[in-house]
Formats: sequence, C-alpha cells, structure tokens
Amino acid sequence: MDMGFIQKIGSFWDIKISEEQAQKFSKYYSIIRQENKKYNLTRIENEKEVLEEHFLDPIKGYLMGIAMTSEELIDIGSGAGFPGIPLKIYIPELKLIMVEKTRKKTLFLKKVVRELGFDNVEIWPERAEIMGRSSKRETFDWVTARAVAPLPLTLEIALPLLQKGGYFWSFQGPSYEESFSESKKIYRECGAKVEEVIHYSLPVSLKKRAILIFKKTEESRHLYPRHNS
Repeated sequence: MDMGFIQKIGSFWDIKISEEQAQKFSKYYSIIRQENKKYNLTRIENEKEVLEEHFLDPIKGYLMGIAMTSEELIDIGSGAGFPGIPLKIYIPELKLIMVEKTRKKTLFLKKVVRELGFDNVEIWPERAEIMGRSSKRETFDWVTARAVAPLPLTLEIALPLLQKGGYFWSFQGPSYEESFSESKKIYRECGAKVEEVIHYSLPVSLKKRAILIFKKTEESRHLYPRHNS
C-alpha cells in the first residue's frame, strides 16, 4: 500500500496522515495480506477497501465524536485489530488494551504490535464477559467494540467494564436501528445513557456508518453480563 495513496485518501476524510503514520498503515496492511488465510482475519483484502473501511473509518468517527480525555482504550473482541490498532497509529500516546479470546488472533495481534514497534499496548487473551464479573469490572474510562456480537449482547458485555463517567463506543453499519431499539432496557439496566449518535458515509464507497456513544452514569446491575459468548 503506497504511503502517498494513504495520505491522499486520508485527505478525502479531512484526516492528516503523517509519513510515519502512513508507513505504519502500509506495514499493517502488508501483515494482514500475509496472514489473512492463516488467521481468517477479514473478507476484505482490496487495499482501497481495507484503508477506507478498516483503517480510516474509526479515525473519522473518533474525530467526529465527543472529545475523549482518557489516555487508555480497551477494545473488546479485537480480532484483526479494528478499531484499536488504527486508533493507536493515529494517537501514538494512547494506551491500548486489546481483548481477544481466540488464540490464533492473539498471535496475529502480537505480531502486529511487535512489527509496528508499538509501546504501551497490551493483549489480553480473555473473555470480556468474564472480565465484567472480575476485579476489572467498572474500572475503564473508554471501551470500544466493532462487529463483536448483536448490539444487546455487546452492551451487556461492554458496559459493566466502564466506570461511572466512562464511554462505550459501538461502531455500527447502516442497519442498526432495530437492534438499537431492542437494546434500551439493557443499556439502562447497565447504568448507561445514549450520549451521542454519529452518522456519516465513507467518502469513496459512500457506505453508511454510525457510532453509538453511551455514557456510564450509574453502576451496572449485578445481573450483567449474563452470557458467555
């Protein structure tokens, strides 16, 4: 993936990508291409689609959303590293914790972290729902998830991890409305409210995207999380 191409597509989003960041994105893409068949990381391999849908999409959402003051992000169900690794490339000072229960994907994430030379990144081979019933419950300021599970289940796994005043960012496609309406009871009982909903389109493919931002205002009921996914 050419670095000039990365910076050019970034400009379509009004995202300024430095040469160092472009180099890391290019290397990240190369690792994905090399390892995709082994680890079953993504169905998308075309460089334009990977850049737009996996790399720049979460950064655009971050720039559009409410200002985040937390220097620590916990990304649950990280898989191939989206959205955590693109956000780490864009925000180098960020402390990133990636939670991924699948061993082969944790091996991939370790390879990416090592080859991109990241500092202050941790990979936890745990189940997020078990973390939500442990001493890690209600200890984090900023949690993200993308394509982990249906929204109601994702909420009851993610929200108990947040401390009061923290935010959960749920990255969604265009057909989230029905599951969103079904989730009202869950996020309320998990002590959260809807703080912001961001709608936008990818600038090249014009695909619709949304980010649902929940703020933790009360402790979660001890009932949650209920499930092992």
